[in-house]
Amino acid sequence: MIKDFLVLTKFFLSFAVSLSALFAYIMAKGEIGTDMFLATFAVLLVAMGVSTLNQVQEYKEDALMERTKHRPLASGKWSPSTGIIIAAVLIISSLFMIYDLLGFIGVDLFLFSFIWYNAFYTPLKKKSALAVVPGAILGVIPPAVGWLTAGHSLGEPQFFALGLFYFVWQVPHFWLLVMLHYGDYKGAGYPTAMRLFGKLSLQRLTYFWLMLTIMTGYFMVTVFQPKSTVIIGLLILTGILGFISSLQLLNKDFDLSRARKVFWQINLAFLGTVILISIDEFLKVH
Repeated sequence: MIKDFLVLTKFFLSFAVSLSALFAYIMAKGEIGTDMFLATFAVLLVAMGVSTLNQVQEYKEDALMERTKHRPLASGKWSPSTGIIIAAVLIISSLFMIYDLLGFIGVDLFLFSFIWYNAFYTPLKKKSALAVVPGAILGVIPPAVGWLTAGHSLGEPQFFALGLFYFVWQVPHFWLLVMLHYGDYKGAGYPTAMRLFGKLSLQRLTYFWLMLTIMTGYFMVTVFQPKSTVIIGLLILTGILGFISSLQLLNKDFDLSRARKVFWQINLAFLGTVILISIDEFLKVH
């Protein structure tokens, strides 16, 4: 049952998403506080809730895909009504938590996440291969929560740079998954960027978005102005590694099975950028 619950709520993905709130808090404040962990937990709850509701909405399509057909709703182990109850409990709990931390601003952010993901993005991705672009807005919400919890304003240039980085990052992240699971998406009837653009064009578009992500990462670094020479050196290294990994997509004979390797390489490089800036901001204060 625990394993099914973790799968239903996409716990590990939701946990990874929640960490962006934690890093944003440190980047804003340069400190670690109890409210940081509460904000991270609140983001974890809402991410688990909207992910659960997403599986309720898509359990029929999930049943058609090899990688998702064993999910509890898709396999029939749990009923959709059970999923709705779990999603409601998680989302409502997250709203109470975020209200206690940020008031109605936090509630509005969480409600926006719920509406945008479940009422807009989920139906849209069944109709358009480009749904990932407006859907990428969701990647900015967790760091916004962490930033606000640290007592800072979303109007600050540092948050603009951070939010832009997270927004742009979402697109190549998803397109690499499309390359990897193209057959599954096609079998379930989803319109995909692979079908819209073709293999080679999608590779080039993904490469373009990865270059854009590296550029926004550079912009973020210059705005935060790291002080540690060691951190600066490591940031340069992560940028170079991300660039080298991205170059694989320009190969006409690129094997789509290699998309998994590129996926992990670029995500680790971009995550490393955020972690390194967080460490530098922490060191500035201490």
